[in-house]
Amino acid sequence: MIEQLRSNTKTIKTENIEVVYNLIFKNALYSLECYKEGVNKENTNNYCLLEDMTDDEGEAEAFLHRMARGKVFPVHIKDIAEDYFQD
Repeated sequence: MIEQLRSNTKTIKTENIEVVYNLIFKNALYSLECYKEGVNKENTNNYCLLEDMTDDEGEAEAFLHRMARGKVFPVHIKDIAEDYFQD
């Protein structure tokens, strides 16, 4: 793992949700793991692994920071990545 960011979000029900974003470098490509802390990671709403999204470190870090700043939940990561990494 290269970098980890966390965001805290309050829902309308005042539930605190901590989301963890891990930037991973493996086989010359960057991946992003995102999950809600303390919940069932088997549920796709709570966990996402976006593998081999780019080989550009700057682009990978910019995406990581954008996801954390925007407090993006795991269920939305793949859709946002499709738009972000379009050629």
